[in-house]
Amino acid sequence: MNQELKKKIAEIAEEFASCDGAYSDNSMLEIDPATLSVRITDEEDFPERDYYDIMDLMEADIDRPGEWRLFDAAIEEIASNY
Repeated sequence: MNQELKKKIAEIAEEFASCDGAYSDNSMLEIDPATLSVRITDEEDFPERDYYDIMDLMEADIDRPGEWRLFDAAIEEIASNY
């Protein structure tokens, strides 16, 4: 697994979770397979890039109702594809 990519994905998911209301319900993680750059987007603008629903990277935080935390298994699964 690409540990650097895993870290980038986790950082994007943390950004999404920490900015409640700043992103749309359609937010996606975009990965450019050629450069392994990642970003949050609302549109699948580039057919050569891969897109994942950002909420698939989150899970409800049972210790803090109403808040989200990273879903590590999902992040690892995506990072293992590259």
